[in-house]
This record gives sequence, structure tokens and C-alpha cells, in this order.
Amino acid sequence: MGSSQQQQQQRKPAPAPAPAPAPAPKPAPAPKTTCSDPTWGLVKMSKTMPESVTLGGSFASELNLIAQACAANVVVRDVVPGNTSYVRSEPAATVEGDQLTWRIGDLDAGESRNIKLWLKAEKEGTIVNCATVSADPRVCATTRVVNPAISLTKTEPKDVTICDPIPVTLVVKNTGSSQLTGVKVTDSLPAGLTSDGKSTLVFDAGNLAPGESKEFKFNATAARTGKFVNPAEATANEGVNAKASASTAVHQAVLAIKCKAREQQYLGRPFEVCFTVSNSGDVAAAGTQVVLPVPAGVTFSSATAGGRVSGNNVVWDLGALAAEGSQEVCATFTSATAGTYGFNASAKGTCATQVSTSCETKVIGISALLLEKADNPDPIQVGENTTYTVKVTNQGTADDTNVKIVVEFPDEINPVSASNGGVVSGKSVSFPAYPRLAAKQAFEYTVTAKGVKAGDARVKFIRTSDGIPAPTTAEESTRVY
Repeated sequence: MGSSQQQQQQRKPAPAPAPAPAPAPKPAPAPKTTCSDPTWGLVKMSKTMPESVTLGGSFASELNLIAQACAANVVVRDVVPGNTSYVRSEPAATVEGDQLTWRIGDLDAGESRNIKLWLKAEKEGTIVNCATVSADPRVCATTRVVNPAISLTKTEPKDVTICDPIPVTLVVKNTGSSQLTGVKVTDSLPAGLTSDGKSTLVFDAGNLAPGESKEFKFNATAARTGKFVNPAEATANEGVNAKASASTAVHQAVLAIKCKAREQQYLGRPFEVCFTVSNSGDVAAAGTQVVLPVPAGVTFSSATAGGRVSGNNVVWDLGALAAEGSQEVCATFTSATAGTYGFNASAKGTCATQVSTSCETKVIGISALLLEKADNPDPIQVGENTTYTVKVTNQGTADDTNVKIVVEFPDEINPVSASNGGVVSGKSVSFPAYPRLAAKQAFEYTVTAKGVKAGDARVKFIRTSDGIPAPTTAEESTRVY
């Protein structure tokens, strides 16, 4: 090896020393997690999270608060860890950067709240999530503000008849927020109304708790018709009062009855008696009834409007006769005895004063005279006598007076003598007036006469009377030979 080569070798730099091995990295200090125990103080707070979560996954962190005493201005704050992101919370938090705030306000002793926070794991490692709570001690005193109040309601029917009681209902109620004491209800009845003879009624309701009510009832009686306004008042020791009123109109049916009958009727002939019932009141007359006693001496035949016989009365049940309404009823009678018959009827209703009326019918008889005559013997010879008989019968129903008979003879016959004081005068015979011929009675006269000339003799009999002043004439034919 030459010297130059040796020099080159000598000029080569010495190899660099090998780098010293890097020291092993120190493990990161473990996070402090010793604050996981619940806090103590005015508000006890605890926090829970899952032991592990997958990277990129969401998880819930829960806070539970319990007030140990009355607290005010309770505020919870939480910090979003750097290796997570905020997702949401219940209730919603106020978010300022990574600061979360919940303003809870006041809590009473033992009252609790729950807060739920959802985070997302953004980096591998340990997540430490811490929260703080602040609160002020709270102490309170109370004063209750009450409002005493009372109400009164009153009810009664709007319309009644004067015969009806008026039912009144009073209800007093504590409508306030405090107890009422010494509660009384006073009802002042207007003039014309009373209750058991009193015009003022006082009801003692005692004490009433809030919302409590008491009811009082009574009946009033009306002395007249009209509209009555009835006030009432409720009072209490607390100085509150309430008033209420109600009104009732009192009505009355007013009946009247009129009678109509024939002034005169003949014996044995039917006659009608009618009655008109009217209501001049301002309400229907309930249970209207007409009663007519049947007079002695007449016989009931029939009745209109459903009239019926009850004992010795004819009765009509008309029901409710409307205000300003009227109805006519009639009954038919006969009488076999002459006389004047009075018909005295009355009308009444359930709540209507009884009224009455009367009228009369004079029942009279009528005379009806039957004139009968006969001759015996017939025919007769000239110079021979025959006897004429005349008979008058009263077939009517009344007496007749001064019944007179005159017999007139023709040329063929001459009267000779007469019975019963008959007077022969020339060709006629006159009998004294028969003073009174009762109904169904008769009298008879005879005349003796002689035939004086042949021929067909016509003897005339003439009758007159006070009852039948117009003459009645009859002829009897006698043959003379």
C-alpha cells in the first residue's frame, strides 16, 4: 500500500456515534375523579354517567338535586368536557360556549329536580364532567289574605191562585274565602202576604265555612189578588250582606150565575130552566160545579151538558171554566100540580166563592069542557014527550067557573020542564050558572019536551063559562011524526 493511499485512509472522518435511544414516554396523569360523591349543603346534588361509551356515541349525564332546607336562587352549572360535544339537555340549558346553566329558582325542603344532559364522545380517553350548584338560604313567613263574601237566592212560583200557599225558598251561601259568623236571613213580606200571621221572618244560619250554604223554606198566604214583590236580605258579623227578591202574581176566579125560565106553563107540559155560569176573574175556575135542588111538585126529565141527578139535586160538573168564559146548562121539568115553582141554583169552584141565582115558573091548569047531549025516546009522535039530557065534563087540568047552559027548541018541539032550577021561557030553557066545575068533574041537566009538529027537530045546546067564554054549540036531532 502506498503512502498516498494510507493518507486517504487517514483523512476519512470518524463515524458518527449512534444516537442514544429515546427515553420511554411518561404516562399521562390520571384525571382526578374523587369528586364523584354527592355534594352536601343546602342542596344535595349527585351526578351519574355510564362507565363507558363508544367513540362517536352519545350518552346521558344525569344530575339529581334535593333541597335539604328551603333554598332560593338555585343555579346549576356544568362544563362540556373538551373531548365531547353538547347534544341537548332536559330541561333546556342556557349555553354559552362550553358553559351550561340551569336556573332552578326556589326549592322547598325535600323538593327535588332532575337534569339530563346528552353529550357525544369525540375523542378516546376519559371524560370528566363536573357540575356545580349554588343556592341561597330561604326563610319565609305567611299572611293569609281573605275576602269575605255572601250570596242569597230566593225562589217562589210566578203565579198562584188566592187559595194556594206560596212556597218560598231562601238559600244563603258563603261565596268568600273566610268563615262567616252570625249569618242571618231576614224576609220582609209585602202588605197582603203573611206567613203564620207574621209579616217579617228571621232565619238563623249560624256560621258558614267557605262554600257552605244553608236553605230555608216557608209558605206565605195571600189576602188579596195582585202582584207581590218579596225582598229578603242576608247579613253576617263580618259586615257583608246580600239581597234577593222574587215576585208572585196572585189570581182569583170570580163566578156569576144567571137563571132563565118560562114565566108560565101549563100542567103536564115540559118546560126548561137554564143557567148561565160566567167567570170574570183572571184565572180559570177549576172544578166549576152547578147544583140545582129539584123543587117539590116538579119532576126532572132531562139535562144538557152532562147534568146528572144526585139525590134531590141536578148537578153539572163543568171542569175548569176559563177566565172571561161562560157556559149555559139547562134542565127540563114537568109538573102535575099547579103552583109557582122557584128554582134556586148555585155555582162554585175549587177556588171560587159560591154564588147563587133564582127564577120561577108558574104552572097553571087549563079547563076543557066536554058537552054531551042525548034524547030519549026518539022518534016521538006529536003530543008525546021526550027527555033531553045534557052533560058537561071538565076534561082539563084547571077548574072552570060560571058554566052556563041554554037549550033552544025548534018549532017541532016545545020545552015543558027542566031539572036543577032550569027556567022554561017560550022556546028556550036557561039553567043557573054552575059556580065551579073542578078538573075531571061533571054535572048533568035534563029537559022534558013535547012534540007539537011533525018534522026533523034540531034542538040546540049552548055552553059558556069564564074559562071558555066563547059559546060552544051542539045540536040533537029528534024525529017528530
